[in-house]
Amino acid sequence: MALFIIVLMSVLLLALGRQLISASTSVSIEVQGNRAFNAAQSGLQLGLVQLFPLNSSASCTAVSASFSFNQPGLESCTATLSCLQVSNPDLPARPLYRLTSTGRCQAGDLTSSRVVVMEAY
Repeated sequence: MALFIIVLMSVLLLALGRQLISASTSVSIEVQGNRAFNAAQSGLQLGLVQLFPLNSSASCTAVSASFSFNQPGLESCTATLSCLQVSNPDLPARPLYRLTSTGRCQAGDLTSSRVVVMEAY
């Protein structure tokens, strides 16, 4: 009877250990996804500053293609931007710009990426 209880407790401890490892991995993936989303958002904000400068007209050629971040929280993250002038369905005379930002973060062997799209005029 004692041997049965020892085996049963061992199996229970093994299952709990596996559950703990799985939960830890899930949290790591969630954090990496949030970092990639924040990198993509930061890339959009930097792209908007370049697209709409204070003293000149808007142009997609002014938008840099990529940014690398080294600030705390975004270390090992990059944002890749693309800018496209599209037709404006509301005001055809006013140009509409579509910015697409892809944020990528690397931590060890885990790479996460998120894509954010914004249209502005």
